[in-house]
Amino acid sequence: MYLYVAETKKDNDNHLTAEIIEEITQEELDDLNSAFTFCGIYHRINQIKDIVIENGIEFQQYMKSDNLSSMSFQGVSPEKLILIANKLVFNYASSIKTYIDMETRLLRKNKGENELKLFRSICSQMYDNSIEYRFWANFRNYVVHCEFPYAVFHNSIDDGCKVICLKDDLLKFDNWKHSKNDIEKMDNEIDIPSLVNNMSSKIIVLFWDFFTYFGQEIVDRIEKYGSLGLFRAHEVPEIEAIVIDKPGLNVACGAIGIGEITSIPTAPAITDAYYRCDGERRYSLPISGTPYERRF
Repeated sequence: MYLYVAETKKDNDNHLTAEIIEEITQEELDDLNSAFTFCGIYHRINQIKDIVIENGIEFQQYMKSDNLSSMSFQGVSPEKLILIANKLVFNYASSIKTYIDMETRLLRKNKGENELKLFRSICSQMYDNSIEYRFWANFRNYVVHCEFPYAVFHNSIDDGCKVICLKDDLLKFDNWKHSKNDIEKMDNEIDIPSLVNNMSSKIIVLFWDFFTYFGQEIVDRIEKYGSLGLFRAHEVPEIEAIVIDKPGLNVACGAIGIGEITSIPTAPAITDAYYRCDGERRYSLPISGTPYERRF
């Protein structure tokens, strides 16, 4: 069997042709596939880590009294404010569980029992030593088997707007395990956003611990991937994007594409412009502190 690296092109008549660039061996192909696999592992675990962090930040920012007051002033109903609070806190809890499950699955699939046992031991130590870890480890089960935490909206001149989680409501759940004693010692109004930062920091610790198992392999594969000769952003030649109308397509003014390849630099260019304006770096989308940022 012969293996080739080929490039597809369109001729003047819009027919596809394939141009063979070089011949490769099965061993080289397997090596490239391995590089893609480990780059994918890094991408997945890094992405879910970022999702946990961003979900936590989004939940905390939403729960600020100024934000709730602004939304209430704009006519958002108390029921809707409570619904969004429950959605965001559940998103955060679910993303934590997804991270733990993903790292467990990757270790089970790609490493041995010793590595998996070590990871579980670290998680157990966090559970024993951290109120936040215990709370979030049991919180999702509370929602699944009991109810959502937020049910009360409060608005006053002295306290502003608050969406409240009551301790008595949490304690209706009879399977908090070791978290029950922690919750009993909390104030009657449970400040769930205050439990986010320490938990998110522990996810970052687990993320770095992940590299003790996969670090060298990921670095080696990324280097291999970087040796393929693929263009970096500054090496790509100028590309002209042509928006084509398609008669009968009743969306996007008849356009079937916006030239996604050429639109990729747009967001970095805008964030760099804001950096030159106010000196603040922005690393996530929608761009924070601008008219583009998300509004609830």
